[in-house]
Amino acid sequence: MKMKNILIASLSLLFMASLTACNKSDPAPEPEVDPVIPETMFNRMIEVRNFGEDLSDGAAPDSDQEPIYYSLEENKPVAVSYRRTNRWDISFAGIYRSYLGGNSGRGGGVSPNYGAGGPGVGGIMIVEKSFDEVVDIPDDNVFKTERNVISTDDNGDMGNGIGWYLYDFGGTRVRDGAYDNAHIAYALDKPLEITLPNGGKKTVQPRTVIVRTARGNYAKIRMRSIYKNKLERDSWKRNDDKPYFSFDYVLAKKGSAKFEID
Repeated sequence: MKMKNILIASLSLLFMASLTACNKSDPAPEPEVDPVIPETMFNRMIEVRNFGEDLSDGAAPDSDQEPIYYSLEENKPVAVSYRRTNRWDISFAGIYRSYLGGNSGRGGGVSPNYGAGGPGVGGIMIVEKSFDEVVDIPDDNVFKTERNVISTDDNGDMGNGIGWYLYDFGGTRVRDGAYDNAHIAYALDKPLEITLPNGGKKTVQPRTVIVRTARGNYAKIRMRSIYKNKLERDSWKRNDDKPYFSFDYVLAKKGSAKFEID
């Protein structure tokens, strides 16, 4: 019995040694190489239509949603597994995923960036100008690096500063208050005529989102719609499929002073 135990122990040691030898000879996994951004991505108009996905079953309309991510430099959605990388440039989260943010590894504080701890050097801001009027690239110190920076406009309900869309809770700011015309999110890609609570009229000027990408390039974005397959304001209805984001953008290289289209 003693010899049998010694034999078993010896075989076990040989097996462990062979495993160690195999592990040492196995090649290390290749690190994933960051994609090279083609020159053709810069200084041209890029159109994105219906980026998004259905909300989870039973999700309350006013509940925060898990973020989804988009690469402006590669013009494609990015999986959540790449959250702490420089693969994405803009996040969509919060209520109906309508809150926008950039990708900054240093975006901490009370509202930490979704890319916190990663290599991203991005940021985001918004201006009260039309897309075509935005030519000069802002200084880096005016970009914001928190999460969920840009959302609803103060000229509508549930306003949160200068926003990329105006939310009409009762449907009376823009239309006649009918059921189908309530709870509409109006993208501010062009002027919008509204009726104020006191009956006065006002024209809300267009907004343009500006992003510093995770790698330090720049993009100006014209947000067009939150409704699937619908770009025209007159066609938007309360129960249309959402949130599916349509937007246009132009990329400019790091170090550029202006947005240009070749």
